Amino acid sequence: MKRTTLPAVAAASLLTLLAACGGGGDAGGTTSQGAPQVDGTFTMNLGSDPGSVNPYKSTGGFNRQVYAFAYDTLVGRGADGKPVPQLATSWEVKGDSVTYTLGQAATCDDGQKLKPSDIEADFNYIKDPKTLSPWVALSVPVAYTVSSDDAAGTFTITSKKPFGSLLQGAGAVPIVCPAGLKDPDSIEHASAGTGPFKITNYVSGDHYDFERRDGYTWGPAGAATSTPGVPKKVTIAFVANESTMANQLVSGQINAAQITGPDRARLDKTPGVQRFDVPVIVGEINFNEAAGRLFNDEQLRQAAASAVNRDDLAPVSTANQGTLATNLIAEAPVACPGDETTGALPTFDVAKANSVLDAAGWTKGADGTRTKDGKPLTVKVIYQTGAPQTASAVELLGQQLKAAGIGSDLVGLTNAAFLESLYTTADFDIFYSAINVEFPYMATTFFGGATPADGGRNSGDIRNPQFEELSAQAAAAPAEEACPLWTKAHQELFKRADVIPVSNGDRPFYTSKATLQTVGLFAVPTSIRLSQ
Repeated sequence: MKRTTLPAVAAASLLTLLAACGGGGDAGGTTSQGAPQVDGTFTMNLGSDPGSVNPYKSTGGFNRQVYAFAYDTLVGRGADGKPVPQLATSWEVKGDSVTYTLGQAATCDDGQKLKPSDIEADFNYIKDPKTLSPWVALSVPVAYTVSSDDAAGTFTITSKKPFGSLLQGAGAVPIVCPAGLKDPDSIEHASAGTGPFKITNYVSGDHYDFERRDGYTWGPAGAATSTPGVPKKVTIAFVANESTMANQLVSGQINAAQITGPDRARLDKTPGVQRFDVPVIVGEINFNEAAGRLFNDEQLRQAAASAVNRDDLAPVSTANQGTLATNLIAEAPVACPGDETTGALPTFDVAKANSVLDAAGWTKGADGTRTKDGKPLTVKVIYQTGAPQTASAVELLGQQLKAAGIGSDLVGLTNAAFLESLYTTADFDIFYSAINVEFPYMATTFFGGATPADGGRNSGDIRNPQFEELSAQAAAAPAEEACPLWTKAHQELFKRADVIPVSNGDRPFYTSKATLQTVGLFAVPTSIRLSQ
């Protein structure tokens, strides 16, 4: 039996912890702060309206950033990737079960006290076939049972087969209060959580408004909203153009935005503007392998992969700010670091790509695009709009594919439309967008298992037996022993050209008259501090 008991610590300790993970602005600007601004409004821009912010409906990045302000998890994540107290102040791991002991202070945003039995209801709700949530495949990808003891203040989850990351997996699920479970439609654009802020208003395509919950003391590692400088109100606005975001930062109209393109150069030199780096995979090529789609044919995938010159694509995809990707996961701290791609990915070889397609019966026409039995070899490539370097990278990808005779239809989509294409219509052949996750076991849901039609996130309908076998072994192993298996599993994806990591880089938050800290991909709401 392994027992871990971690007392809550002061909010000041939280900032030190998170600074080590998220960066402190040394890449540009200054971290110095003026006097705290009391009861101010913090305004942050996102590149697109994420659509629904019901936590149990979406695991998309923009969605998670928005609802992080309103919902808590059982445990937070520290700078070293290990769990820190949040709703749970301690936990006990025993065999295939974890028992979380809840603090006594947490309340829902309607004033109701959160009970362990409420959390039990959440975990039963998300696994119910009628309401199956993508959080099951993402964080608890094993069959499980749950129980609670309100008198003892404990919630227990037990997996039906070994899962070495059960503590952190179950601990990462956002907790919805009873009012939200009773009426899920009510939280499409509102909130029913225990988080530090409550959604007060939503204007479609424009913004969300939040209000601080005074008395909140149960944030990650004991963070509280009573700390000087914590905003009274928060506005998250949706602005698709990064240059507009940068102009608003410089003029002081907003306090924070993620800028990934050329505007970073001037922001890095602007006095008073600070930068907080978030390491991510920036560029990634993912194929739709479903029956009836062109890339169901592995020969075509191998040919397309051989036509891709990652050395040329990486700098374009990062606006010359990143590096070539060598690992399937980049989110710091990387759970299993090391070079996974060398020797596993198909090498760049246009002649080989053309030879493979010739042998498969695809002949080039006068315009250079191949056809077979009267059907053109033209693939639909979807990507998210907002960052100019992404559009440039996709254009270059289309040119590289064309050199092998593969035509392309390049379609830029908003965040909401992009997610719909992935998880509802599945109308694409390639999606160019990185899958960034905290832990290797989370990636398995995107590259194997159930498709969106069955409640999963395997939008490319990937069926790679070697990957699935190795992933199952890795998931069952203790977390500290699983990395060699995860590396081998990822390399099986690369060998079969199921996914092509292109580039790594930073997705920095820039701030003005405010500071924040990040863990993983997201700004931590309780870390935000406004200054005069």
